[in-house]
Amino acid sequence: MNALILGASGLVGHELLELLIMDPRFDKIDLLSRRELDLREITVTNHVVDLDHLTDLPLHHNIDVVFIAFGTTIKKAGTKTKQWEVDVDIPTNVMRMCHARGVKKCVLISSLGVSKNSPFFYSRMKAQLDENARMMGFDTLVIVKPSVLDGPRLERRPGERMAVAVGHVFGLTGLFNTYRPIDAIDVAKTMIQGVIELSSGTTEIRSGEIRSFAKRYTAAEPTSIMDVHKS
Repeated sequence: MNALILGASGLVGHELLELLIMDPRFDKIDLLSRRELDLREITVTNHVVDLDHLTDLPLHHNIDVVFIAFGTTIKKAGTKTKQWEVDVDIPTNVMRMCHARGVKKCVLISSLGVSKNSPFFYSRMKAQLDENARMMGFDTLVIVKPSVLDGPRLERRPGERMAVAVGHVFGLTGLFNTYRPIDAIDVAKTMIQGVIELSSGTTEIRSGEIRSFAKRYTAAEPTSIMDVHKS
C-alpha cells in the first residue's frame, strides 16, 4: 500500500512513520508538513506545503490510505479560532482532497468521549472532526479514540504529564481501566492494524480496545529511524 500521513512530526505520527518504514506491506510513504523533517529514508517523500491554504495534493501516484494524526494545543495555537483551524479545518481539507483523488481508506486519531454537546471546547472540536470524516464517504474509516497519550514529546506539556501520572495511578486500581493513559506506540500500531483488519465501513476503536489491536500488530518494529539506516 501507499500511505499519506498528516502529522508525522507529532507524538503518534512519529511512531506511525517509524512503523510504516519497516512494514513490508507499505511501499511509498508521503508526508504533508509545514517544514522539512530530518529524514533520509528513500521510501518517504516529505512535501513541505502551506497547510492553511492547501488546494491540491502534491502527489504523483495513487494513495491507498491517509493517516490523520494532526493537532495542536490551545497554548500553542493562541486562540480557540486558530486551534479549530488546525484541529478541524486543515484535516478536513486534506481528507476531502484525498477522497476526491480516490483514496479509499482513512484512519483518524480522535479522542475518548468527545461530544458536540460537551461544555468543553476540545471535546466539541474533536466531535466535529469525527462528523466531518464520517461525511467524506471513505470505503473504510477507522476512528481511533485514545484517552490521555503517553510517550516522549519534544515539547513540554506539564498538565498532560500530570494527567498521565494520575491516570496510571487510577489504572492500577482497575476501576478506571478505560481512562488509563495509552502509549503512543500502541495507538500507532492500532492505526495500521485497523487498516489491515477492517475492510469496509466506519469503525471506532476506543481506548480499551487499542491495546488489543496493538498486540495483534505483527510487522517488524524498529526502535528508531536511526536503526533503519544502520541495518
